[in-house]
Amino acid sequence: MPDVEIVWPVGTTDQDPDLSARPWVFDARGFLVAILTDADEAERAAADLRAVGFLDRELRIFTGRQILDDHSRYTEQKSLARRVVTAFTDDPETLDLYHGHARDGRAALWVRVSDDDEANRAIRGLAGRAALHIRHYGHRRQTDFCLHRPTR
Repeated sequence: MPDVEIVWPVGTTDQDPDLSARPWVFDARGFLVAILTDADEAERAAADLRAVGFLDRELRIFTGRQILDDHSRYTEQKSLARRVVTAFTDDPETLDLYHGHARDGRAALWVRVSDDDEANRAIRGLAGRAALHIRHYGHRRQTDFCLHRPTR
C-alpha cells in the first residue's frame, strides 16, 4: 500500500476528509483496532509495529479524550439525512465498547492492514503489550480478540 492514500474511517482532524466527503455508512474494512491501557502504552505498541515493518502512515493513535471529542464533533456536524442513515446503520454495541474504553482513559491504536496475513502480523507485533481488546475489520468478517484485563 505504499502509494495508496489511506482514508481513515474515524477521526475529525485536519488530516481527515470533510464529513460531507465521507461514506454515509461506517466501513472499517482493512483496519485493526487495538484498545490499550493508555496513550503511553499505545505509543509503545506503535513502536513495536514499526519494528515489524508497519509505516507511520499506517498507524494512528487516539486517546480516550480524542475519541469522545471526535464523536461529539462528528455528531454536531451531521446533516438530517446523515442522521437518519446512521440511526439505522450505526452499531450501538461498537459505540458502547469504544466509548466505554475512552471514558476509562484507554487509547485506541488503529492499524491499516491490507489482508488477514497483515492483520496477523500486527497481532503478533502487539503480543507484548497490554491490549485489552483487538478488533480486526476484515474484508469478509469482523473478528474480536479479548487479550488482557488490567488489575485495578
